[in-house]
Amino acid sequence: MESPKSDNDIIELFFARDEDALRLTAKRYGRFVYSVCYRILRQRQDSEECRNTTYYKAWDAIPPERPRCYQAFLARIARATAIDRLRERTRQKRSGGFLSSLDDLSDMLADGGSAADEAEAHELASILNGFLSRLDEKKQICFIKRYYFNSPVSAVSREMGVPRSTVYSMLAAVKAELKEHLNKEGYPV
Repeated sequence: MESPKSDNDIIELFFARDEDALRLTAKRYGRFVYSVCYRILRQRQDSEECRNTTYYKAWDAIPPERPRCYQAFLARIARATAIDRLRERTRQKRSGGFLSSLDDLSDMLADGGSAADEAEAHELASILNGFLSRLDEKKQICFIKRYYFNSPVSAVSREMGVPRSTVYSMLAAVKAELKEHLNKEGYPV
């Protein structure tokens, strides 16, 4: 098979139920998916297993889904898969790795559970997405790298080309803005 020119070509292979879609996904995004998993799990074997699970979850999801941004679609699946694996590993105790990076935001996020909680979580996600879309690009990138992709502050600093103190300042400013925004939207924090 000729190498696909775009992610849309890979997605078309999924729709055709052509297993080359999995092989090409692994070739194009294998390292990326592994890094998303590893940043959460900090363990090679679990990260490799989650990477493979991500491919098969994509296979199950496409069709009917047709992701607009295939890399972000894979990142979302990989992140959820790795978090599930982390929860499985740490049922009796909390991990100091990924979960601690969310401690900064824990007072702003609900625990969830019931259908009502799930509906509220969807509403909250919509509010959060709206908030993030209004941030300037640097703050948005900083916040997402730190709290969505679980990148260490040192890595965010290096990738953005700014001192760590700048990253800490940006994160503090965004958290303060987010707290104010959530309060205004009826989610007192």
